[in-house]
Parts: sequence; structure tokens; C-alpha cells
Amino acid sequence: MKKKNNYFFIILGMLFVVFISYIIAFNSGYYEFSNYKKALITNEKISEFENDVKNSENVDVKDYLNNDYIDYSSTMSKVGNKVANTLNNFIENGLSNFFSGLSRLFV
Repeated sequence: MKKKNNYFFIILGMLFVVFISYIIAFNSGYYEFSNYKKALITNEKISEFENDVKNSENVDVKDYLNNDYIDYSSTMSKVGNKVANTLNNFIENGLSNFFSGLSRLFV
């Protein structure tokens, strides 16, 4: 007898693998590196501010703030984030509902 493939579970499994790999790639170190870079820029600006105060120069906060944010996101990354957040919420709510239902069975 030939075994039928259940395409729903195959697609669901593939989406889950994509979701897990996306989360791992996103959290693997990019966030830490960006925080390190921000701290480095902040330390440079603090020393520049201290030198300006020491030299009795005019001090304006706008001179020490960098707003050089560049949005590198694309349509695909936005869709990926939306899918990942939706799956994350679905899994969290599903697990919490499952365990609350399970706890009602044993109480």
C-alpha cells in the first residue's frame, strides 16, 4: 500500500524550520555588535564633550547626538519579521492555552 504524504504537515514543518533558522540568525550576534558600536560612539562623544567643556567652548547637545539611522530593511525582511512575530504569538498562545487546559484536567 502506498503511503499518502500529508502536505499540510510538510509545509508546516518547513515553515517551522525557516522560523527557527530566522530567529537563530537574527539573534546570533547582530544585536550585541550594534550595542557595542553604539557604546563606542557614545564614549567618543563623551570624551569630545569633556574636551569642549575643558576648553570653555560653546556646548550644544545637538553637536554630540548622531542620528545616522539607515533603514536596510526590505519588503522580504518586513514580511519575514511579520511572519516570525505571528508564529511566535501563535506558539506562545497555543502553548499557554494547551497547558492551562491540561492543568484544568488535573485539578
